[in-house]
Amino acid sequence: MGTRTLIWAVIGLLATYVAFQLLQIGRRQGAAGKPRQTEATLPDPATPASDGGKGDDGQQAQQTGDTTEDGGDDSERVGLELQQLRRDVAQLRGEQEAQRKEVGRLGDEVSRLEQALAGVHAMQQASPQYREAVMLARQGLESEAIAERCSISVAEAALVKSLARRGEGEGEHDEA
Repeated sequence: MGTRTLIWAVIGLLATYVAFQLLQIGRRQGAAGKPRQTEATLPDPATPASDGGKGDDGQQAQQTGDTTEDGGDDSERVGLELQQLRRDVAQLRGEQEAQRKEVGRLGDEVSRLEQALAGVHAMQQASPQYREAVMLARQGLESEAIAERCSISVAEAALVKSLARRGEGEGEHDEA
């Protein structure tokens, strides 16, 4: 759960950074009293769409030209800041994806360690005489093979196998 919290913290920091940058851009444009870049390139809806010898491209070029004369440096700076923000967002998305993969890998490792721990608990509960038999039963050996390897009867091996299977089932119910 700590990794998930870390991912959300990174996302929150990214959102805060983007909001801060946008506020700074808004303040600069508000202080200069200049129209925003998107407003300067869009045609004025109140103006009729008459050609007048310019066409739409000429009208947009004139409006864009006006913007660059008034504050070309400001719009370039805004464009550069926007590019930097996009690079930062792309980098953070990459880092987030790497963290997701790491979380998945860690989840698998935790599951594997939980299974190993359950085996250790079962081994501690088993009598020293039957520990090897319990271990072999957990590995999935047949009762006859367990009996032969541990020098116990087939009935004892079947009982150990049954108890080991029941112990695994209880471990799964405890986790749920």
